[in-house]
Amino acid sequence: MNRYQKLLGNTMIFAIGTFSSKLLVFVMNHFYTAALTKPEYAVANIIILVSNIIIPVASLGIANAVIRYGVDQSNDRSEVFSISILTVLGGVMLLLPFYPLIGPVLQHFLPESEILPSYVVMIYLYVFVSSIQSVCSQFVRALGHVRLYALDGVFRTVMTVVFNILFLSVWKIGIPGFVLSVVCSDGLTVIALCFIERLPRYFRPTAYRLALAKSMYRYAAPLIMTTICVWIFSSSDQFFISWLTGEATAAVFMASYKIPTILTVVSGIFIEAWQLSTFTNNTYEEQVDFFSKVGNAYQAIIFMMASGVVMFSRIGMAIIAVPSYFEGWRYIPLLIFATGFCCLSNFANSVYALYKKTIFSFVSAVGGAIANLILNYVLIKRFGGNGAAFSTLLCYIGMFLARAVHSRRYLEIRWKVGRFAGTFLLLCAQSALALLYEGPFWYPIQLAMFLLICAANAQDIFLSIKKVLRRA
Repeated sequence: MNRYQKLLGNTMIFAIGTFSSKLLVFVMNHFYTAALTKPEYAVANIIILVSNIIIPVASLGIANAVIRYGVDQSNDRSEVFSISILTVLGGVMLLLPFYPLIGPVLQHFLPESEILPSYVVMIYLYVFVSSIQSVCSQFVRALGHVRLYALDGVFRTVMTVVFNILFLSVWKIGIPGFVLSVVCSDGLTVIALCFIERLPRYFRPTAYRLALAKSMYRYAAPLIMTTICVWIFSSSDQFFISWLTGEATAAVFMASYKIPTILTVVSGIFIEAWQLSTFTNNTYEEQVDFFSKVGNAYQAIIFMMASGVVMFSRIGMAIIAVPSYFEGWRYIPLLIFATGFCCLSNFANSVYALYKKTIFSFVSAVGGAIANLILNYVLIKRFGGNGAAFSTLLCYIGMFLARAVHSRRYLEIRWKVGRFAGTFLLLCAQSALALLYEGPFWYPIQLAMFLLICAANAQDIFLSIKKVLRRA
């Protein structure tokens, strides 16, 4: 089996687990928008977003190091797992003194809603359980048990859906039920992984080796701010919209953001498999060839999918939300465009993970996040939700270009710049037409643009298929 076949095989395994689970969440969005009022939906999402920004800080981003150091055969896996679990436990303990500050922060961004003390308790519970779950699932992946890792994703999502139905529909406990459904499903996942993979046998408090811990922290530390900055990209929009235009508009924007996450899900599936394929001992020229061919095919697929999502933006919004949210489709063209460049930025970022040079990942993310905050404040006041989407797009384009150029110091990926630029302009035209023209030929025009973008990128897709079909 050659590297391309192995990459495809791992991608398919992750796709079966991840995409099926994310599809359930996508479909459930209609249930959420019906079960919760717009203010409740906004508050529940903000609680989840705040929890997700605290997780990398409380856990020191150690889940990022688990996969990188766990796949390295020179490391004792018991030491990697033990360091990771102890780091999470210590980080959550250090977070406790900040308990009084979280409620006022939430209240500032949600002035129209009452922030109850129980919401802060749920945030702490969410952070702790999700951090442990991330370490356990990433460690299973590092062990090479990709099928179990994929099955774990399906199980976790199914249980989330079950708890959502119980908490929101049967017991009708609103915002707490929305958050606790995730906490309960993550907790069950940890128990299942511990039982199936016998993870406790890898945990030895005495296995905390300082030299390895320092190396893991050096790798993970820049990624903490990277994760926070990515969160700023994806979530500060929603805070600013709640603050500047109201929670009802923010709820519609949040609902519309669910559709671009289709692209994020597909990209995430690929990146998970890609990480396992890149951490090898191939020569520099072999790595350049591998990254270049896969990177150009990946870019082609990302832009083709982005074009398809724009084409189906109206239909998608009608499916995932109740009619009062339909106007959110107008945010989708810019959001999906921004998401596409986020995916490309993550691919360029894999060069830093390969060479354990994560500092520029941090620098580029910080620069993009600062620009995003400034542009959000300026553009949302004037253009509302589309101002937020345009701000995110500009910053992701900048971050991708910075990483694509700088990463050549370590690995000279040969991007097909001409085709890339041409597809970019076509996608710009399609997005502009989607927003500015709403006549009877809207769907035929969108279909024509989609087919044109597919034709422009078909060559790299066919070359990739030939690579996969070639015998090792």
